[in-house]
Amino acid sequence: MAQQASAMGRTAQNLARDVESQRPFQLVRYFSVTSLIIILLFTIFISSMTSNRAGDLVLHKRERYALLLAENLNHQVIVRFVYPVTRRYGRLKVGEQLDLLDAVVRNTIHSFKVRQVNIIDLAGNIIYSTQPEYIQRVVSDRESFQVAAKGGHVSKVSPKRGTFELGGGPERVLKTYIPLRDERRLTSELGPPQAVFEITLDITQDFRDVWWDQMLLVGNLLLMMALLFIILRTIVTRGQRVIDRRNAQEAKLLEQLNQAERLASLGRMVAGVAHEIRNPLGIVRSTAELLGSRADPVQKPLAEVIVEESTRLNSIVTEFLDFARPQAPKLKPINLEQVLDHNLNVLVPEVERLNIELLREYMRTPVSVMGDADLLYRAFLNIFNNALQAAETGGLKVRVSTREISQNGRDFVVAAIEDQGPGFSKEAKASLFDPFFTTKEKGTGLGMSIVSNIVASHKGRVEVGDSPLGGAKVEVWLPVAGE
Repeated sequence: MAQQASAMGRTAQNLARDVESQRPFQLVRYFSVTSLIIILLFTIFISSMTSNRAGDLVLHKRERYALLLAENLNHQVIVRFVYPVTRRYGRLKVGEQLDLLDAVVRNTIHSFKVRQVNIIDLAGNIIYSTQPEYIQRVVSDRESFQVAAKGGHVSKVSPKRGTFELGGGPERVLKTYIPLRDERRLTSELGPPQAVFEITLDITQDFRDVWWDQMLLVGNLLLMMALLFIILRTIVTRGQRVIDRRNAQEAKLLEQLNQAERLASLGRMVAGVAHEIRNPLGIVRSTAELLGSRADPVQKPLAEVIVEESTRLNSIVTEFLDFARPQAPKLKPINLEQVLDHNLNVLVPEVERLNIELLREYMRTPVSVMGDADLLYRAFLNIFNNALQAAETGGLKVRVSTREISQNGRDFVVAAIEDQGPGFSKEAKASLFDPFFTTKEKGTGLGMSIVSNIVASHKGRVEVGDSPLGGAKVEVWLPVAGE
């Protein structure tokens, strides 16, 4: 027995560690936080890359636009200003012919988003500007001017672009420096730089359009991500429910295994003890019966007490053996109401003694169940005895009813036994089927445990609750024959 108890303790500890190590993984919580962070980071990353790419494309487009404008402006200045003025006056003085140059420039740029055009001589002085106050000033960006004076071209954004600018940022311009060359007739070649164009384009609206496109993109991405998040969360939530159900089932199975091991060990011990008690108990009873038959009237009641107590002790030992060595049922179609009537007929003397009103409410058409009549008789006998003991004050009712119920695609016959006793307390309901649990002063506490085992061997179940009569209700669910 000590070894069995030690083994049971080790098994319980192992199972406890298993349950502790298999705590359910909170998939929904993990997914919600992680996926939300990933979605936000992904949206910011995509929008940032798209914005930078769009800004680069805008700058490239406006730079090419400025170069084409400069080429056209170069052609118009040479053809419509330099050549006519040189032919007519023999020399070129920008200051004297400023009105004609201004007309040529403005006619060329009037339909374009050009904020300012400056013409700078090779010394770095502004000799013409669409904004006259800049004339005679020195060029501000000497480095870019030197590149253009040597035949190259440079474009710069002012102010420079930031990483993220609300509303597209401040007003922004693109300044392009490109040489003004003399176009030689009868050839496609251009002469050396004679001056430098400084063309200032207003690109504020371009970047604001990019910003609004970026916001539209971010909005669409967030909407798509939100829909994707909802879909994935729905899927993951269902998965979490499956995981929770499986964890609950696993925990329940572990608990059942733990309980089964404890009961198996306890059953072996009980069976051994009951066997050792039953043999001498039979000798004690038979001896007491023999003494009672030979005793005088004074001693005969003592012998009867020994026989009565021996009989009661034998019943207790029988309960222990039934619990320790449950019989496998021999299933066949039976009429459950006949089994109930058999129990009630046996209990008629007790019912009459307690003056209990017995109510029978059976189905009009009996339905057969798959069962072992002898085992079910013993199970219902325990239930009826409990009901009669609850109504032992007398003058109360006990109701027995049957009905057919379909549940989860299966058909059951439900036998309900109800009484007008005190009913089950909350604690009693939770422990009613535990071995050795009892609320009576006398009793082993094995009755309902044996009932549960017998019904479970029939692939049924036992449910307890409160009766409309005011007491307890016990329902035995058994599958219909053929299920």
